Amino acid sequence: MSTLQLKSYQRQALDALSVFLVGARGAESHAQMQLAFEAARGQGMGEHAQPVWYRPFTADRPEIPVACIRIPTGGGKTLMAAHAIDIAARDHVGTRAPIALWLVPSNTIRTQTLEALKTPGHPYRQALLEHWPDDALLVLDIADCRQIRAHDMGRRAIIVVGTVQTLRVENTAAREVYAYHEDFAPHFASAPDAAFFERVGERDLAAQPYLSRGDLGRIKASFANLLAWHRPIVIMDEAHNAQSRLSLTLLDRIRPACVVEWTATPLPEQNVLYAVSAQELKAADMIKLPIVLAPHPNWQEAVRDAVLTREQLAAEALSEPEYVRPIVLFQAEPKGGEATVDVLKAYLVDMLHVAEGRIAVATGNQRELDGVDLFRRDCPIDFVITVEALKEGWDCSFAYVFCTVQNIRSAKDMEQLLGRVLRMPYARRRVSQKLNRAYAHVCGARTAQVADQLADRLISMGFERIAAAQAVQPALDDDLFNARPPEPAEVETGFETTHAIASAVESVAGSHVRVEAVDGGARVIVSGRVDVATADAIVAAVPRRDRAAMQAQLQRHEARVLAAAAPSERGASFAAVPQLMLPMQGELCLFEPELLDELIDYSLAGLPADLPGLKRAQHRPSFLIDIERGRINLREDVTQDELGLDGTGSYVVRQEDIIRALDSRLYFRSILQADRIAWLGRALDGLQREGFELVYLTRHLNDLVEAVAARLRELLAGQRRAAFQQSLLGGEGQVRLDAITGFHFDPQRYPARWLYSGRWRFGKHFYPLPGELKPENDAEETACAIELDRLPQVRHWVRNLERQPDAAFWLPTSTDRFYPDFVAELDDGRLFVVEYKGGDRISNDDSREKDHIGRVWAGASNGRCVFLMATDAKTAGKPVAVQLREAIGA
Repeated sequence: MSTLQLKSYQRQALDALSVFLVGARGAESHAQMQLAFEAARGQGMGEHAQPVWYRPFTADRPEIPVACIRIPTGGGKTLMAAHAIDIAARDHVGTRAPIALWLVPSNTIRTQTLEALKTPGHPYRQALLEHWPDDALLVLDIADCRQIRAHDMGRRAIIVVGTVQTLRVENTAAREVYAYHEDFAPHFASAPDAAFFERVGERDLAAQPYLSRGDLGRIKASFANLLAWHRPIVIMDEAHNAQSRLSLTLLDRIRPACVVEWTATPLPEQNVLYAVSAQELKAADMIKLPIVLAPHPNWQEAVRDAVLTREQLAAEALSEPEYVRPIVLFQAEPKGGEATVDVLKAYLVDMLHVAEGRIAVATGNQRELDGVDLFRRDCPIDFVITVEALKEGWDCSFAYVFCTVQNIRSAKDMEQLLGRVLRMPYARRRVSQKLNRAYAHVCGARTAQVADQLADRLISMGFERIAAAQAVQPALDDDLFNARPPEPAEVETGFETTHAIASAVESVAGSHVRVEAVDGGARVIVSGRVDVATADAIVAAVPRRDRAAMQAQLQRHEARVLAAAAPSERGASFAAVPQLMLPMQGELCLFEPELLDELIDYSLAGLPADLPGLKRAQHRPSFLIDIERGRINLREDVTQDELGLDGTGSYVVRQEDIIRALDSRLYFRSILQADRIAWLGRALDGLQREGFELVYLTRHLNDLVEAVAARLRELLAGQRRAAFQQSLLGGEGQVRLDAITGFHFDPQRYPARWLYSGRWRFGKHFYPLPGELKPENDAEETACAIELDRLPQVRHWVRNLERQPDAAFWLPTSTDRFYPDFVAELDDGRLFVVEYKGGDRISNDDSREKDHIGRVWAGASNGRCVFLMATDAKTAGKPVAVQLREAIGA
């Protein structure tokens, strides 16, 4: 194994965590922490992130930052957590030798996490070694915490892995982590007599006979007290399970420096700093989607087709550049059922002629996977049989096919097994499209019902409702590998309820609903598109106590209809969007912002060397300590630098010493060192003419470094802007559009961080729902999207995503990339790109530059592309709808 490179969404989530922890470093109140949280969340989730109320650690301890990263199953949260320890240590605690407490939900996960963090070569171990050398890193099981020596503190990064249950108790005397141990005594030899320490009490005397009554009231030499003293970084896995009062009490006891939570399904009260969507995981090639669902009338057919699916996938895998061996996971029935482990295995061997050596049984009594490396080329196992879930944390990305002969309502076990077939081998897209999907063979005659239940399991694994609906693709015919999505009118969602509720729904829903009798009640089946008015009428028709459940059923149905109706799901393609190209050494290159550095011969010669950002520092107050009338007296010294420290005196400071100090702290790789040094000399000459003494500049070197860096960035940005503007002019060697190179919206990739949740039904969006769009219809960009969707000339359109260079259309600017808000394909074949700016922003420098580059892009297309910088009706003098129609000549 080797170092795993972080995916884009992982880096962005960790960057948001860094911003929050830096901002929280000096926060002392709930209000200050709220501001730090909002700033970091805005950076991580984009400018359209909905405001969220920050919940403090406790009312008495608001200065302890708590952040939650929401990431669905298969997103690599353990790898991210390993990197998060360094971020917390560097950006918040301010140490290179932190102590971290890594809490997990079970002993199985504890063992596996610990092994991964300690094993040389494992990606999680490698992630830690990116930040600390091996001899400066100590990873321990919480049961071995007594191995920590006093000299380790402050010298090594210490990571202790344990379960929440180990610390979550009312009676602390009953647990080892709270118990007095002589091994910890040296740690407390110089401990302050602080109130936060737990003391030896009567319960401790009863639980630990070697303590005497003379120990009562002493600081308890325990691991918990050691943590409380050194303020650990807390990593909380599956944090939604640790939000109880007792869980928060345990954290309060150990006085964490900060708490970083990880979960796929956060609770409303958790501080979700960054939410990773299932679409982002799919776009990053972390998971296999969609899941092709094949229901069967009996278990024998399900097992047979699962084996056949595996054989076809194995043939496809032979053409892959990397070794892949597809594996089937069978879920048998428990003892007393029809298709038990033994029956299922016998069927595989006797009826389907599968060699027994290719089958492994993994149950509580039979552990045939223990010690087996399923990734080895010489491993013979192609089929795994289990009853309940495989052990927690079991992970093999070669698992492609899930087959259950149990009732699909056994939700938890199916959820865990389903998670085992989602991970993508090597976290890289496969050459064969068939190997980018997962496959589920289940027993159940009702395809819609099984699809509903399967989608529900995905939602509980962290998928959004629409993403879950997209992820489950029923096989409507025998061609499993080319399964077509259902037509919107074919989509059915069924749920069981009482006769009374079924009748009430049927009376207002008309042709959208039919009712079937089932034992003890009725089954309501909703089909096709249901308009908003009908959906509201259905909800209003049922008793008040049942309305929330009915609303959820209709939302689930709507998600499935949207997924089926979207052009991206129906095989439609979006025309390639031309991108700006730039001739470089006889070849056309994509005009990326970084390309400007190759066009510019950066030079400081002839540029001004003034430092307007450097101001003489205000007088720093000093204090006089004296004895007056036998008492020590402290008062501020009102004299102004009587010693004259900024004067030269006999202390000689040479200009070249300051230049050398500045040069060592400035990093501008685009400027040659000789050029930089010459400019620094001119800058210092100018400062001395303004009255700045060299001694003063030495004493305020940090201020000088910041002023120099800011001025150099400003000067270089000016040269970049000039080169950028020059490249946009007509003529040989300037930007152009290439007929071949263009950006393609991938029908299978739309990594929105969140999806539109408002009531407007978009009819032409290329994907099932627009991403990162506010739910309110009167929100400016949402209102613009609605008008675009209503244009008769629009074939389909895409809400373009911010900061997604591989999944969104962008244009270069002098400093970065510009992601227009909307990209539409018109019926006449033209491409229509729209950027919306409110009236308060339409005239700023950023908007003007974006408008300029958009017009240059459209102008280079010979009429095939149209660009519009839209704004509000008051600023433009006409409604947005009119601006859109006029732009396309309608």
